[in-house]
Amino acid sequence: MKKLITKLLPLLFICTILITNITSINTHAVPLLEAQGVVLMDGKSGEVLYSQNADVQYEPASITKVMTAIVVLENTKLDDKVTIGTNPPLVDGSAIGIREGEVYTVEELLIAMLLESANDCAEALAEFVAGSNAEFGKLMTERAKELGCTNTIFKNPSGLHEEGHLTTANDMAKIMRFALNFDDFCRISRIISYKYVNHPYSDGTEKWATNRNNCYVDWSQWYYENIYCGKTGWTPEANHTYVATAVKDEEVLVASFLNAYNKDTQYTSVGQLFDWGFENFDSVKLFNKGDVVGEYQISDNTSIPLVTNKDIYYTLSAGQDPNVTTAFNYADKDYSESSIKKGDVLFNATLIVNGEKYTTLELLSGIDREYTAKIKIENTFNKLISNKIVIAVIVILIISLAIYLYIRKRKINKKRDFMRKKYNLNI
Repeated sequence: MKKLITKLLPLLFICTILITNITSINTHAVPLLEAQGVVLMDGKSGEVLYSQNADVQYEPASITKVMTAIVVLENTKLDDKVTIGTNPPLVDGSAIGIREGEVYTVEELLIAMLLESANDCAEALAEFVAGSNAEFGKLMTERAKELGCTNTIFKNPSGLHEEGHLTTANDMAKIMRFALNFDDFCRISRIISYKYVNHPYSDGTEKWATNRNNCYVDWSQWYYENIYCGKTGWTPEANHTYVATAVKDEEVLVASFLNAYNKDTQYTSVGQLFDWGFENFDSVKLFNKGDVVGEYQISDNTSIPLVTNKDIYYTLSAGQDPNVTTAFNYADKDYSESSIKKGDVLFNATLIVNGEKYTTLELLSGIDREYTAKIKIENTFNKLISNKIVIAVIVILIISLAIYLYIRKRKINKKRDFMRKKYNLNI
């Protein structure tokens, strides 16, 4: 028995090493992905954790509607009334059957657009905001550029095939990450179903919007428990597209998938990619919005605290030392003769993390500072006394005046002595 155990020990040792290595490989290997364009992004820091053809342009299909929702939410109120025009009811593709002349609220149209991917509602919202699909597409494109999207052009609000309507996995991840700033977008995207009480179908039957997010609804075969919100898409030209956010243990990840041919393989890989991200990366918060990170010295007696304009996160790989060094670089400016209000932008700074450029931000004034007449006089005086040339001139003038007074006094004294001697005066 002892001999058998002795022989088995090396084998058990080798098996242990193999199991450990396999576990390690599974932990750090990216899963097989169906989509051609893929980006996984840290939702807090914005750092790209994995990419595949990230900047290659593809058609987005209905994930376009995430950008549509952003523009609508920025330019309307949820209770605004929208009268349906002639064109939206005639749109191709998915729809909930709105009719010309009906009146819906912006919120009701957004619900159908984000849950049912209703193209008729997307076009109704576009006409309400900009007058037409084309003009609304221009608004979308411009707003996307402002968000840092460099390879995106939107032609319409629905994502239906149209020449030149293109985006990238990187840009769509940025758009989805920004959409998380809108509580109403997140709330509406997470609705399971909604009944249009005041808008039944023409035959009197109930009209409902039901969430079609394949990875969010728990009756789907592709359900993933950590999905927070997202949007699906499909057209014959774009194939399957998807953009979503997942949350686990306060970690937030954003993923975008473009041009996937096989629906089952595509949606099966969604949870796998998110799991890979959660296992291999962590976010740490470097600064809170409003943290004092330095001082701007105006004078010996006056300094302005510099505060951050946003929360700043940093992404760590698994096992990476969480202790990082930070520094801020910014060009010096002279505010000595300026009144400053709390919250004014004083510097555009670069944050250096572990010796490398990480991100840019604005440094704001932490206090009010009024530039008064008294301060102006003090500053003028301080500038004068600190100027070497001025000091030299003053010294020369003082010496010259002293010499002049000395010589003048001697002349007066000589004249007095002369008069006293000449006229025997007692002066």
